[in-house]
Amino acid sequence: MFALLQARAKGDSAKDACPEISLTENASQPLFGSMSFHTFNMILSGSFAVASCLIIFSLMFLHATHLSKSNEQIKILRISLLIPFWSIFSFLSLCFPTAEVYLHPWLEFVQAICLGTFFLLLCEFVSPSEQHRDVFFAALTVKNKKAASGEENGLEWFRKMWFAVFQYPVVSLLVAIVTAITQAAGVYCEFASQTHFAKLWLSIISNASLTLALITVLRFFMQLKSQLKEHRPIAKFASFKLVVTLTFLENIIFWILRDTGAMKPTATLTDADLRIGIPSMLICLEMLPIAAFFHHAYTYSPYVIGSDRTSRPLAGDHEAYAPQTYSGGPGGLWALVEMWNPMEIVEAIVFGLRMKAEERRQQRAQKGWQSAQYRQVEGDHEMGERY
Repeated sequence: MFALLQARAKGDSAKDACPEISLTENASQPLFGSMSFHTFNMILSGSFAVASCLIIFSLMFLHATHLSKSNEQIKILRISLLIPFWSIFSFLSLCFPTAEVYLHPWLEFVQAICLGTFFLLLCEFVSPSEQHRDVFFAALTVKNKKAASGEENGLEWFRKMWFAVFQYPVVSLLVAIVTAITQAAGVYCEFASQTHFAKLWLSIISNASLTLALITVLRFFMQLKSQLKEHRPIAKFASFKLVVTLTFLENIIFWILRDTGAMKPTATLTDADLRIGIPSMLICLEMLPIAAFFHHAYTYSPYVIGSDRTSRPLAGDHEAYAPQTYSGGPGGLWALVEMWNPMEIVEAIVFGLRMKAEERRQQRAQKGWQSAQYRQVEGDHEMGERY
């Protein structure tokens, strides 16, 4: 595949060549005084990035030191990591524009992990017990216009949702790896979206995977919104969706502006400023109010022992899940370490793949049974005609 792309990328036509654009060029004129836009951008974006990190780290510290429901709060800590990752990686991208092509795909991977973790958090709100959760969804009826009865079994629907969400981390990881390989091989072409370069196809795959996962989480959320009312699901979903949707839409908008030539360098703005600096600056600015909103959406107060705001799962023994003690360790150290444990996401991905394989096996078995029944009926019919 890479060899084919490389052969096509080195075509004789100048139209097919990847544009050569310098990301290290300095502006010929300062923005004001002796300060260039790049320097101003680093100061402004860096300040907002630091502020965003401090705000979200304070929330994470409060959860870590009040860890009464580790099954939920560890997930909240992981979801909160989305803010510092976007802030820090965006700041690094504008400081080192040539590294942005390698950094951004890994941001997508982090985002995929956080989206999957948000889905798992909603599952925990239903019940921390997998057995009770399956019982809950088995009793749930989901509307499905494509089904003959107009309804779908809740447990089957839940398993489809699971796979649709956890395909995103797998796809985003592969896209990040292939991006680095194709960029090093000279067939990625950061500055053009033509069919003979890898960027176009990787962008389509990544955006399609993100769209599927996001729509799936939205459907799952809408199905359970009223039942999860005491967990503030709207605020939680809105805060997370703001990050994902804003960055997704901005990527699309700037992609179109760059590829149509609408953004052209000036005496004060270089190609690096237009292509990387301004988009990264917007992300750094946006993360500050979103980090503040996280304090409302993912407040630690329901996890304070003795709080009258303590929530209960939808299924299972409510009293068994009531918080009894804090388990975050000294200064929340254990919670902050456990937050980086990847096994929960890995197990969720494996579980999704296993369910998909089982679903296909059952479909093949059902088709085989139907085919056998059809052949038996045909055989009986032929025997009847003979006699």
